[in-house]
Amino acid sequence: MKYISARVRPVKVYHGYTAERTSIIDELPPREFIEKVIRVDRILSITEDYIFIECPHDTAQTWEYEGNLSDIKTQLRAAGMLIG
Repeated sequence: MKYISARVRPVKVYHGYTAERTSIIDELPPREFIEKVIRVDRILSITEDYIFIECPHDTAQTWEYEGNLSDIKTQLRAAGMLIG
């Protein structure tokens, strides 16, 4: 397994969709950033502001992170997990 580390804080939890195809999303209260070691295969996507991550119980979360996308890409390259 490959890992990267980042200072993150959770922002939203995505639980799926209602019968009417409306997203079920919980907004999380503001928190301090904490250091996490993240298993790379849990990462669904990364933007300049957020890491979208797969979580237990068929949920996903967006985490805000400190730093920038270039820093995350550097770590992913070092872990052999980024092409290009």
